[in-house]
Amino acid sequence: MKRRSTEMRETPPNVVDKEIFIEAVDRIQYELGIIEEKGAVGDYTYAIGKTEAKLPIVFASGLGFAEATSNNEDESPTSLVLVTEVSKQVAGCGIQPYDTIVGISAQGGTGYVKNTNSLGIEQTAEVFSGAVHHSMEHGGIDIQLQLNRLVKLNYMPEEEKKQ
Repeated sequence: MKRRSTEMRETPPNVVDKEIFIEAVDRIQYELGIIEEKGAVGDYTYAIGKTEAKLPIVFASGLGFAEATSNNEDESPTSLVLVTEVSKQVAGCGIQPYDTIVGISAQGGTGYVKNTNSLGIEQTAEVFSGAVHHSMEHGGIDIQLQLNRLVKLNYMPEEEKKQ
């Protein structure tokens, strides 16, 4: 079986761009004072993981969001909404800080299904609230979140980067 070259690979459906994701996490961690200088997140090699979480609507207020906007000179500004605050109950559902929500559904995905990939924070919040309301109106007890997660693979010291 022939392997496809990296250049021919396309981003899988509903997965955010890795470089934008890394930049967004870096920017948010810098703004929150977690790292002292921008670019520190880039010292690692990352992959993007796809996962799903079922969030009981009673825990919906246990999430906090922040938006990071990239100002790439070559392209128009790109924003990514990240989860920044996670209560203990929400963490137990499998949601972690710096996840990004790329899809939200309610009622098992049959009644309310929305893609939030590339939406700003206001639109993401509207979709999130809409899913909670839809679930409550139809007797549901939870919403489903499709997440992308930046997964740290290894550390690459400066000496190795230069080689």
